[in-house]
Amino acid sequence: MPLDAFDLVFVICAALFNLLIAAIVIARKNGQEGWARRLGAAWLGLGIPLAVVFVRFLTDGGKESGIVCSFTFVLLYMLVVFLLDHVYRFDYRSKTITHVPYLLLEYVALFGVAVISFDIHPVWGRVVSACFWVLAGSLVYAHWEKLFPRRQENRWDR
Repeated sequence: MPLDAFDLVFVICAALFNLLIAAIVIARKNGQEGWARRLGAAWLGLGIPLAVVFVRFLTDGGKESGIVCSFTFVLLYMLVVFLLDHVYRFDYRSKTITHVPYLLLEYVALFGVAVISFDIHPVWGRVVSACFWVLAGSLVYAHWEKLFPRRQENRWDR
């Protein structure tokens, strides 16, 4: 089965979805807030082609509930990020009570782009999954000190 143009748009957006989040994480880790904002704007811009692909999926009779649910969570996640970061400017990352639900929604959305990509074709699913692992690596890089704190030298160890 040849790759439909809308499917190609989706898998490109899905790969960029993961890679742009990874780039944002790295930019923030390195104190490059200007870059993080520009990359964030590009990431939010992915919502337009993703919404177009979703509408096309629905108008073509796409009633597969797993795909509809995945698309819904992806677009909901992007809407939540837009509202919290750009409209309300709410710092939801600093408090566990607000950060945990955000992270759950983020990982459901990341899972959703992978599910849809695998539905398009297993090769594209693997490509998007590889981009997810790049994102996971960027998170390890950004939080290395928290994950593996340096052992403080004990005066008895000398």
